[in-house]
Amino acid sequence: MKMGSVLVLLAVLLGGGRALGEPLDLRQAVAEAVRRQPQVEAAEAEARAAAAAVGAARSGRLPRLLFSESFYTTDEPAGSLFISMNQEDLRLSQDADTYNYPPSRKDFETRLTLEQNLYDPDVGYGVKRAEKGAALAAAGVRQTRQEIAFAAFRAYLEVRQAEAALAWVESSRAEAGELLRLARERQAAGIGLKADVLRAEAQQGRSERMAIAAKNDLRLARLGLGLALGRDGEEVEIAENRDVPPLPPELPPVPMARADLEALALSVDEAELGYQQGRAAYLPRLGLSASYAFHDEDLPFGTDAAAWTVRAGLNWELFDGFRRSHQLEQAAAEQQARSARLREASRQARFQLEEARLRAREAGEQKAVAEKELAAVGESRRLLLERYEAGLEELSTLLAVQEALDRARYESVAAANRELLATGNIAYRNGTFLQTLGIDGEDKP
Repeated sequence: MKMGSVLVLLAVLLGGGRALGEPLDLRQAVAEAVRRQPQVEAAEAEARAAAAAVGAARSGRLPRLLFSESFYTTDEPAGSLFISMNQEDLRLSQDADTYNYPPSRKDFETRLTLEQNLYDPDVGYGVKRAEKGAALAAAGVRQTRQEIAFAAFRAYLEVRQAEAALAWVESSRAEAGELLRLARERQAAGIGLKADVLRAEAQQGRSERMAIAAKNDLRLARLGLGLALGRDGEEVEIAENRDVPPLPPELPPVPMARADLEALALSVDEAELGYQQGRAAYLPRLGLSASYAFHDEDLPFGTDAAAWTVRAGLNWELFDGFRRSHQLEQAAAEQQARSARLREASRQARFQLEEARLRAREAGEQKAVAEKELAAVGESRRLLLERYEAGLEELSTLLAVQEALDRARYESVAAANRELLATGNIAYRNGTFLQTLGIDGEDKP
């Protein structure tokens, strides 16, 4: 049997569409949680930011185009001379004072500049690291959706258990009322004791207290489900409970697809790129720039004179006070730390998955035992009730069996819920919870 058995166990709770305000089935509840929870919205926004960072990093490969307008005035000899040359207005003179004591001049410069990196390792590695960051953020979104979906699943099961608990508490209260009626009839007929009536009244009071607590538990569970779905202070009802088929005795191993482990692996890759970028910091940088400029003495954006410039350059930092060597050491240590965290997380994930399988088998076996115990105690109560009605049994014995029946009912409900939770936990620990429910992680119903 393959992982499809898990799908069968969970799919028994799935149902059709709904209108606003109608009870939700499991699939609808999980899909709504994934769609509405603020944690998912935050993770998706972070993923969009990381994707935008990739575009920003890639822009370093493209040329930059700059436009500037500047005003310059001076009576400094060299400055005045160059202004006149840029404006193509140089007048030669034999008089040295003309150049030593020039008049003040002014210049409006309009310049359009193109800059292009020819070789810069920081740009290439920056793009690769940004792409890893985007992939890591996307894995974070998938992991967040899995966590939110499983939290909604647990909240749904809590409502399911609270409804079942309220149902058996109501049955217990009705049975306690029936015992009280019989005790009073026997006392009125002179064959019963006042003490039996008092014990029956105490049992009925206990049932009433249990009913009050069960109703509050159900309301809190519904509020908790609303919170898990991203609703504010709203009780959410669930669709009618369905029987859960027994868990198969063995669950075969399945490949892991955990987004948190994928994110850690991407983090290790990003650290490796950081180390490679640190090594590339020792290489030179090459660049190219070109500009076209207008100069005018009187007007901004004027065109009295025009000129172009092309420049190519190499920049090689030969010594930086050992900054790069320390940064390289830091990057190597960070990569080692992330690799160690990934190895440990993988070990823990394998253990958690194996534990989930064992707990699922355990829950299935406990459920079977609880059902047998409930059937046995129920039959015992029926037989004792007949004997009590015939005057052959004391009420105290019947009340003791009634309490045992209440415990058996609670354990049966809890065991059924634990089985379904343990089954879902297998898919969650495997990283395929949404897929097991047939819900696409990108689904926005």
